[in-house]
Order: sequence, then C-alpha cells, then structure tokens
Amino acid sequence: MNQPPYLATTCVRCGFQHNCYCDAIPTITSDLTVTLLTHPNETKRATNTGQIVKQLLPNTHIDIWQRKGPIPSYIASQERLSVRESELEPTTPVLVFPSESSVPLAQWQSQHPRGSHFILLDATWQEAKKMLNRSEWLQALPQVSITAPESSQYQLRRNQQSGNLCTFEVVAQMINELESDKTARTMLAFFKDYLARYQAERCGHRLDKP
Repeated sequence: MNQPPYLATTCVRCGFQHNCYCDAIPTITSDLTVTLLTHPNETKRATNTGQIVKQLLPNTHIDIWQRKGPIPSYIASQERLSVRESELEPTTPVLVFPSESSVPLAQWQSQHPRGSHFILLDATWQEAKKMLNRSEWLQALPQVSITAPESSQYQLRRNQQSGNLCTFEVVAQMINELESDKTARTMLAFFKDYLARYQAERCGHRLDKP
C-alpha cells in the first residue's frame, strides 16, 4: 500500500514550512533591556535576525526607525529618568555602535549600576550609518561598543564585510560580556542550528537531522 506524500504546513509562529525551529528555541534568562531600532527595509527581509532575538529575550522591543523623532521605548526611558519610578528599572538610553567616542560595553555598565536601555540599529552596516547620520536624537546618545569575535556565523547576505556581526550575534556578545558566557554559547548554538534550517527552508526541503 502506497504511503501518502508528506504534507508540509507553515508554522504560524516561525513561518517555516519544512523546518520549524520553535521547539529548538532555548529558554534564555537575561536582565538586558534592548530596543532594536529597525530600518524599514529590514521588515521586508527574510534574513533579518532581530525577530529571532525577540523570541529568545523577553525584554526586547522592536521599533521602526523614523528620522525625525525618537522611538516610543526611548521616550519611555526618558520619562522614567525624570520621574524616577524605580531605582531598579533600566533607565539610561545608550546606543550600541562602534565609533571613536564609544566606550567598552563592560566599562559603561560598571559606571551605570542602575542599568541601561540598549538601542541597536537593526540594519545593514551601510543603512545603520545613514540612520545615525540622519537622526540628531541618536547622535546625542552615549555610545558603547562590544568586543567583536574574529568571525561571524552569518553568511546569508552578499557583500558582508569581514568583522561585521548580525543583530543576533551582537546581542549574544552583549550577554557574553555583561551576564553569562554560557548563555551566549547557548544562543549561538541555537543560531547555528537556525541558519542550517533557514538554508534548507530556502531550498524547499526538510533538513536531515542525525
């Protein structure tokens, strides 16, 4: 008797049809408050990794970049600074961006024990620089930089410059520097698995698991 063909259905959570990764998402504990300031072009790209960060870290916000005005989560941070609702709430907005004026992430955190609201530019490197140059409110923020690993796992886009990390890898490195190298390794192990699933999904077949 012939077996019926395999019928794939699209997962309503992750959007994958053949290689759902929902069961592979690890449980991550982190106190970081992160906003991914996303370029409008990124919302149309299947290769965007900011959405994966949000699935792992509960305190992640995604806001679409607007040139003329601050994002809602930034405004909320400023309001908490002025009213001082709680000494335990992360309140200090800071931009994660490598520049001559940026300070090492760990050094910044040691000087701001109340916590910080980290803003990342979720875009290509070229777009991120334009976002910063065109937004005065971003330019006014203090800047921090991470210690980037020598190589990136992310190879889903063309013309990627050596030494550049994707959004997911930047967040993993932040956790590595500020909280737990074990948690960061767990994130990167999941990311490696995700990339394999993504490549198989793009080719329209199920990834063979050992």
